Amino acid sequence: MTSQDLGRPVSPTREAASKSAGRSSLAVAFITLLVIGTDLFVVSPLLPDIAHQYHVSASMAGVTVTTFSLAYMIGAPIIGSLADRVGRRTVLIVGLTVFGLANALTGLSPWFGLLLAARVLAGLAAAAITPSVQTLVGLAAPPERRAAWLAVAASGFLISLATGAPTGTAVASLLGWRETFFGIGGLTLVLVVVNLFSWRGVGTHGAPSAGPASAAAQTAGPRSSALTKARAVSVAGLWAFAVYSLYTYVGTALTDNAHMSTGMVAVALVIYGVGAVSGSLCGGWMADRYGATRVVTGSLVALSVFEVLLVLAFHTPTAVLLLVLGLFALSAFACLPAFQSQLMHAFGREIGSVMAWNSSFVYLGTSLGSAAGGVLLSSAGFSWIAPVAAAAGLFGALVHARWALPSGQSA
Repeated sequence: MTSQDLGRPVSPTREAASKSAGRSSLAVAFITLLVIGTDLFVVSPLLPDIAHQYHVSASMAGVTVTTFSLAYMIGAPIIGSLADRVGRRTVLIVGLTVFGLANALTGLSPWFGLLLAARVLAGLAAAAITPSVQTLVGLAAPPERRAAWLAVAASGFLISLATGAPTGTAVASLLGWRETFFGIGGLTLVLVVVNLFSWRGVGTHGAPSAGPASAAAQTAGPRSSALTKARAVSVAGLWAFAVYSLYTYVGTALTDNAHMSTGMVAVALVIYGVGAVSGSLCGGWMADRYGATRVVTGSLVALSVFEVLLVLAFHTPTAVLLLVLGLFALSAFACLPAFQSQLMHAFGREIGSVMAWNSSFVYLGTSLGSAAGGVLLSSAGFSWIAPVAAAAGLFGALVHARWALPSGQSA
């Protein structure tokens, strides 16, 4: 491009082509995260068949989920730092390739030990994929619509919450549990080719442009310490703890406390899923329009309020309970795309590693929250989970407002 070219206005045709390419990349990101999420949530209904196949207990079969999550949590920060050095697109393509092969190996494994190894490999590959996709979406997005684009991509993962388990059940009943993993592996290898052509020129160098703070983050200087990154993404960990300590046991409470039928529980969880997707999309739009700081803080406070109201709603008519459950999801999931947009604004050239730390802390918060909720459920009852979860949400809002992000670098 010559200096004369720099002074020419962008033609409408070129601008339209650029927007079309951006939308295509966003669609690819959505589908990619949908497939990755499906792999995570598809395992649960397959555990009885896996336990029977390898002659192990149901709890031992559940270790396949634990190993995947642990590999993701440990691997994400390391792989994220690598992505900042060698390129997010490169790490994404390698991650997708390994993920596809790991799922094929999961289906082929003749021994349970090899199956566990395959799930560890899949977890490490997922740790390369999800943060890389999120980073590339943020880099490709127009600065004024970054949070909205991140929300659209994240909705693919959220939809897999509702579709993953039914998909696994349907495929396993028709073909077998191994074929479920073969199918995911095959889809992933197709996505290798699609992603290879979708992100050309995106995320190779530099960082998002989003004002003076982001510009300062891109300049040469010392990199942020691991402590600085962990401090920032602790907000995501507290969010996940607040949400999943309660949500993990909502189905149990709907059955045991609200005495809902299996069909009504399914309806309730669909309402929750719709609320989560809607909340993510609304949160992204509001962050771009009103500022991410307000949306993150407001979301954390609102989800805490609705958690307490949800427990109280168990003593109200079913319609009210379902409404409060949907509002809880709506308020909770507005947080993530807004917070991811803040991270991109604050950390600039290190965004690959920071997004990886963020994903790792979400997994950590989810695991700790589920464990804490389980202890409270068995020792004190479901109603005691809400105050603890709400306290975590309010503490997250305080950390976000006072401590998390570097001074002057919040959007």
